[in-house]
Amino acid sequence: MKIVFVILNYNTFQETKECILSIENKIDTQDYKIVIVDNQSKDDSVDKIADFIQERDNIVLICNTENLGFARGNNVGIEYANKNYKPQYMVVLNSDTELMQDNLVEKLDKEYEKTGFALLGPLILTADGRCDNSPHFPPTIENVQKELQLLKKEEKFIRHGLYRLYCGVCFVKKLMQKKVFRRNVSEHRNMEFYQYQTQVVLQGCFIVFSEKAFKYIKGFDERTFLYYEEPILYLNLMKHGLITVFNPEIAIYHKDGRATNAVTNKSKEKMLFINKCYQESASILLKVLKEN
Repeated sequence: MKIVFVILNYNTFQETKECILSIENKIDTQDYKIVIVDNQSKDDSVDKIADFIQERDNIVLICNTENLGFARGNNVGIEYANKNYKPQYMVVLNSDTELMQDNLVEKLDKEYEKTGFALLGPLILTADGRCDNSPHFPPTIENVQKELQLLKKEEKFIRHGLYRLYCGVCFVKKLMQKKVFRRNVSEHRNMEFYQYQTQVVLQGCFIVFSEKAFKYIKGFDERTFLYYEEPILYLNLMKHGLITVFNPEIAIYHKDGRATNAVTNKSKEKMLFINKCYQESASILLKVLKEN
């Protein structure tokens, strides 16, 4: 099998449908499969997806009996695809992403011939017009420790209903430091999005594994539920001397945040959920860094 797409669905039928259609309309090979993993959606996603794909024999729907989170949920699809199809390339993509060009496989073949990459990430265009959220600098113990301390501080403000005030104060403080005192404010963890780069951390909304990667790893680190999957994956690949590539000649569209928004509509509850996931995953990332 040339290429398999693994799509994790959680209450996002419409986005999943549009993602599938973009693959069907843009993919430059007929030798492909799509594996949809439903992470126990709370709406009628499963029934709608089943109806939509019933006449498509190249799409498989797997239904998890519980919400396994990002890493474990995607690993279900990765394991199924490797067992049944053994693809040369495995694309793990969010349900709210879409292909934009009609030569993805051609580009992947050229890149693999050049670098033998284990993991590849594209230029990501978002709904708000940004394209600078990938790639990231490799993580350091010092930076992750700082992020963890900040997350714990933010949790307290969220619980007391003061998070927006806290964000406003932080914004003014940084503005004063930059404009008035001419000081360097906190480092931006993202690298230049328009430059081809290797050995970088890639954004998890759309990443391409080559078959080489699965000789050394099974997929994502299943100790995380949500967030920081990408730097942990990067570190696990680096243990084996494998190559990651950011190639801006490949571009995808990301509607951004649809699955997270589906978790809850209550802003305080949502912020606490996100903060909890960040803290737990940051702690795992810190352990992995210290093990290396």
